[in-house]
Amino acid sequence: MGVLKSLRGLTDRALGQTGAWVDRLAVDLALEVGRARTTAPERDVVSPATVALLSEVAEAHADPSLYAMGGFFAAPPPPEVYETRLRGLDDGGAVYELATPSAFVPFAAAERDSFLAFEENRVATARALLHPTPRAAVLCVHGYLGGHLGFEEAAFSASKLYAWGLDVVLVNLPFHGARTPARKTGMWPGRNPWWTVSGFGQAVWDLARWRHHLRARGASRVGLFGMSLGGYTAALAVTAHSGWDFVVPMIPLASLAEVYAAHREGRPDAPPAWFAEHLDAAYRVVSPFARAPQIAPSAALVIAAEGDQITPVHHARRISAHLGATYDTFPGGHLFQARRDRAFASLEQFLERRGLIAPR
Repeated sequence: MGVLKSLRGLTDRALGQTGAWVDRLAVDLALEVGRARTTAPERDVVSPATVALLSEVAEAHADPSLYAMGGFFAAPPPPEVYETRLRGLDDGGAVYELATPSAFVPFAAAERDSFLAFEENRVATARALLHPTPRAAVLCVHGYLGGHLGFEEAAFSASKLYAWGLDVVLVNLPFHGARTPARKTGMWPGRNPWWTVSGFGQAVWDLARWRHHLRARGASRVGLFGMSLGGYTAALAVTAHSGWDFVVPMIPLASLAEVYAAHREGRPDAPPAWFAEHLDAAYRVVSPFARAPQIAPSAALVIAAEGDQITPVHHARRISAHLGATYDTFPGGHLFQARRDRAFASLEQFLERRGLIAPR
């Protein structure tokens, strides 16, 4: 028994190291591609103009009232949702494509018109796996550059969540998936801090509207399951509005500024240490740590990947501490999610404890 345990431990460490290698390779490749696509002046992120812009964004969102409930994240009205049936499911349920106008308007006037100029992003889209009669529902929130809903069905093991007894809705974040303007991949979060802030405002607005819709359909409870950028967004959503029944950030990031700086450490374009403070100040209004959680600690689970080199485990620990959440890990990395069955076993146990699914 001890030998088997030791072998499993060695295997887990090897899988974690493989996951870490894949993550580092992906980050290096992404940074090199990004560098090749920008001009030398654009690479100078710590120029006086950039620092002044970040200070302007921070000042525009400095009013303490924006950090109270109903401040920056005003509660949206219920949506009008259009459903298109894609296919049936064996138990009489069905898979639907969903769409609803995203009537979100950025808080700050600066660049409001440019943010709203892209028609594709002004329609929130999702794919839903719905039982014949409404159940507790989970909104699955994808990561950066995700949102291709066929892929997200697999990434979130949507059929497994459905088989457990949940209604499953895979949402598109702003400027992702069907909401991406032609040839504009990677627009958000991006280099424009006004857009980054507004995009999180829109993401939280849209999630609250999807929750309205599911409640109106008869969902007993509605929660969030987000990965990576989606984990950050899910954690943000449960500090912005009350009314969520559970939240599960998996491999989440905790700070945009820290991810930006850490991935450039030792590179020619590495920013000085003080630059992260300006980024944090600009993005504070859309930070999960700027407000108290509006959800009970027992309703939160945070899952980290031990080999994660994109959003290392201390990001998940920080989110977990703020939410008072149960914390768990699995051996793999951010992209190469080896042994993610352990993460889903933890998720299943959490949902059973909350009475969201029946024990099997």
